Amino acid sequence: MFTTPQSVQAETAYRQERIKRDFSRAAGRRERRAEASQPEPRHARRALRPTTAA
Repeated sequence: MFTTPQSVQAETAYRQERIKRDFSRAAGRRERRAEASQPEPRHARRALRPTTAA
């Protein structure tokens, strides 16, 4: 197989795109994991409402 400057350039561009895609996918996974570890926000108004007597 002949190695031409165009084929080297195409291979480099392909590798850079894969690295960029893999990195952004991992960053998104990291953000979702951080969001999942935080507790759900509580709504204060719901807790302050009077409840019906059972």
